[in-house]
Amino acid sequence: MISADQKRAIDAILSIFETGRLPSPESYSTCTILADGAGISYGKHQSTDRAGSLDRVVRTYIRLGGTHSRELERALPLLDSNASTRVPPKGPWGAEVTALVALLREAGRDPAMWQAQDEVFDEDYFSPALRHAQSAGLKTALGLLAVYDTCIHSGPGRVATHRAAFPELSPKSGGSEAAWTTAYLKTRRAWLAASSNPLVRKTVYRPDAMLEIAARGNWDLSLPLTVRGVKLK
Repeated sequence: MISADQKRAIDAILSIFETGRLPSPESYSTCTILADGAGISYGKHQSTDRAGSLDRVVRTYIRLGGTHSRELERALPLLDSNASTRVPPKGPWGAEVTALVALLREAGRDPAMWQAQDEVFDEDYFSPALRHAQSAGLKTALGLLAVYDTCIHSGPGRVATHRAAFPELSPKSGGSEAAWTTAYLKTRRAWLAASSNPLVRKTVYRPDAMLEIAARGNWDLSLPLTVRGVKLK
């Protein structure tokens, strides 16, 4: 459906959305505690404690035999109990959560952690995004990015909710991919903007950035490409 270069562009754009920078060893180490109750948010695509994606990343890293596997294995009960979702985001976090954040940042420098994060997000989010794209008949890299971003940001189930909220025919049903994807992104933006959570409302920059790419006609995500002031080349 898409080339390896397009997949790298999609991953880079999502990294910009999540961390403000291109994928790098530093982006895999990014770790903080969110103010919306999600707890620890970690890595290139910001997996969270509350969602369970952080737990999956850590368990995959342990399975891969990463350098810090033993220490992180001892921290699994802390993750299983979602302890980081119950601490004040601005601190104090307590000794155990503070130590876990430091350990995750250190583990993010290990190539095994890069592999773990990529494996989990490909399995839990990219594969469902591909299925959604195929069911709608999407062929372009930007169309796939639109649904993949939703899968990562709100879960794969949210794609179907958005699809049901606008009348444009999908390409699978004879519609235009450009018209369908534009309508999808506008629906996504309206849903984010209407959230009761002010932090979610701020993330309208994500569909806005994709709508800007669509307005430029760069449906293949050809490089060079600038997203939120960061240049992909």
